[in-house]
Amino acid sequence: MRGSLFTFPAGRRAKWIVFAIWFVAIFIASGPANLPGKFEDAESNEATSYLPGSAESTDALAATESLQKGELAPAVIVYRRESGLTAADRRTIVADVAAMTEERFPGVVADGATAAAGGKKGGNAPPPVSGQPRDYAPFVGPVPSKDGKAAIVTAYIAGNGEGDRILDPVKAWRDEISDPGGGLEVKITGGAGFSADAIEVFESIDATLLLAALSLVIFLLIVIYRSPFFFLIPLAAVVFAETLSRSIGYGVSELGVTINGQSSSIMSVLVLGAGTDYALLLVARYREELHRTVDKHEAMRTALASAGPAIFASAATVIAALLCLMLAEVEGTAGLGPIAAIGIACAALSMLTLLPALLTIFGRRAFWPFVPHTPETGPTAADVPERARRSIVEGGAIAALGRVILASLLVLVLLPLVLVNWILRRLSRRRIPSLIVGPLDRRFFTPYEVRRRRLEHAADATHGFWRRVGDRVAAGPRRVMVGAIAVLLLFCAGFGFFSTDLTAEDSYRTEVESVEGQYLLDKSFPSGTTALTDVVVADPTETNVVRNAVAGVDGVEAVSQPVANGQSGVLLQATLEPNPYSTEAFDLVEPIRDAAHEVSPSSLVGGPTAIEFDVRDAAARDSIVIPPIVLLVVLLILIGLLRAVVAPLVLIGTVILSFLAALGVGYFVFDVIFGFPGSDPSLPLFAFVFLVALGVDYNIFLIARAREETIRHGSEQGILRALAVTGAVITSAGIVLAGTFSVLASLPLTFLTEIGFVVAFGVLLDTFLVRSILVPAIALTMGDGFWAPSELSKPQRRP
Repeated sequence: MRGSLFTFPAGRRAKWIVFAIWFVAIFIASGPANLPGKFEDAESNEATSYLPGSAESTDALAATESLQKGELAPAVIVYRRESGLTAADRRTIVADVAAMTEERFPGVVADGATAAAGGKKGGNAPPPVSGQPRDYAPFVGPVPSKDGKAAIVTAYIAGNGEGDRILDPVKAWRDEISDPGGGLEVKITGGAGFSADAIEVFESIDATLLLAALSLVIFLLIVIYRSPFFFLIPLAAVVFAETLSRSIGYGVSELGVTINGQSSSIMSVLVLGAGTDYALLLVARYREELHRTVDKHEAMRTALASAGPAIFASAATVIAALLCLMLAEVEGTAGLGPIAAIGIACAALSMLTLLPALLTIFGRRAFWPFVPHTPETGPTAADVPERARRSIVEGGAIAALGRVILASLLVLVLLPLVLVNWILRRLSRRRIPSLIVGPLDRRFFTPYEVRRRRLEHAADATHGFWRRVGDRVAAGPRRVMVGAIAVLLLFCAGFGFFSTDLTAEDSYRTEVESVEGQYLLDKSFPSGTTALTDVVVADPTETNVVRNAVAGVDGVEAVSQPVANGQSGVLLQATLEPNPYSTEAFDLVEPIRDAAHEVSPSSLVGGPTAIEFDVRDAAARDSIVIPPIVLLVVLLILIGLLRAVVAPLVLIGTVILSFLAALGVGYFVFDVIFGFPGSDPSLPLFAFVFLVALGVDYNIFLIARAREETIRHGSEQGILRALAVTGAVITSAGIVLAGTFSVLASLPLTFLTEIGFVVAFGVLLDTFLVRSILVPAIALTMGDGFWAPSELSKPQRRP
């Protein structure tokens, strides 16, 4: 045990070395280097960052950028009055444009007419709006609607990958002109409007998510450990892990890995949730040993030798499953794989090194008031002053608790002074007295510890709530197994509400101006006006036949004359009749491509509608290809860990059933309760990877302990004793992980709400039904055969 790699942080000197390494590394990363800040800057939340490399829209985008001398995002300003635009409204448009041109932005194309004509001066494009400076005329129009109720003004922003380049001008223009009142409605939409809203939402996600998740984790840790101070230790280890993961994540982004707001948010949730889970497992084992061992270092060595391999195996399983996402065609999904794996790796590393060091540095008193003691270390009534014994040890429960709470609040208020005093005491080898905690300890803390010690019990494999659950399951394991499977199958019936109609317009749970502007434009213009479909004709001689072929497709309102030409070909732009971000528009992409390819095989069809169509198509492919690979990887790891075949197959089967049940409930809730128009096409893949990997986590904790107990007590007692010992800590871990994922539902993005709900519900389902009832029922039904073909399946040859 002493020579184990896992036990190194428990050494008397090693704990200080480990702490110093972490402190210096995090100080440099978050201080002079500012790597976490650079990680946020590396996020790319444009729709194009999700594009599969093999998609036609990817090639079309490259050709369009070449023809237009860069990627241009149109900012479409919609003016509309239900009773019809007046002369005063037209004067308002001119005044608004004059006001918007007072401030110049580097990303805004100064010559809007040339940009609208595809970079060709004097091309077929709306004229500049009057009243603009001669050298800065980005706005073209106004283009009136046929019904006379609306007009649009357009400007173009050249993107360079920096979010502020689009967000700054759009935000400034909105502040200037949006919602003037008096019956005139004004909204900014188009590609630039949608991008600006996405960037603004994602910029606020990290801070909101981190604050909400940390608050929830703090609350749950206080409830679980029933200590006003202990939560700071695992929380510090989690925060260090989060900082390290973001620092390494920035380095990975420099290697070309795509990072967006969704992957960044999910990584933070995984670090907080998985890190806290690993901390709960280690702390539970350490606390168990502190009841038996006087020396805290020896107790930590034993805890690390027992829990360390299980934590390592669990993290390795999750990391391996997440890395399978790198096989995805969707760039955002492929980028999530390594980013999330880095988060899990940093969480496990912190909990196996920094957390043990911190626990041994602070000692057993950090658990106050439920301090785990041996008979040699525990305080007795003789150690308590007479007055404190009468008022706290022997007094009323409410009065005793009230006094201790007030003392605890005093320590929290004076926490900086307490820490300075503690450090000075350590450095002076206790020559300096404890000026704050010492007197409070003698007067309040130690007496209350004596009072409460009788409620603190070591983990017991033959008593407790989870032992009683196991005994009930053992009374009829076959019946329990069938009942649990029936419940899960019933939940799967929610697949009847399956829908993938969620689109970019439905991405937000709150109102955003780009979507409102699109709806406003739909009332008077062809919906596709805000997001034109690009058609690149490689051979200029085929321009007219391609234009006529595309114009003949049902659902295409019109096809422009050439708006740009060059070495990459000729650029045409088609206006679609349906909303360009709707499923009806997505259904037009393939007919348009078929029509164009029939007359010109080398032509390319792209633009916002085609981009989202290709992303959805690639997501559907990823959802079919990647899950079997994940299952195979996880199964091989389980076989190696448990040295059996049947048990891993059972665990994989139960996790799959749990995943399907969670997804079924999710589809039902999204449609019936939340009223969402559908789910994101990538939801099944994300939910599968997280629930399979994290669900196997809890089974690893349970079955690894069951294998250890089976060696000594046989198959039946092995699973029952493992459930009794690990039940509380695994349940606590499940609640924490579900809680952290549920925080995603607080964000304004529909997809994150959906993934947060499904994973949170799936984790709770796995924690309370699958891991605690179904798996033990199957194991008890199969008996020794559960461990086949290992030696444990042969009782006469069992060690």
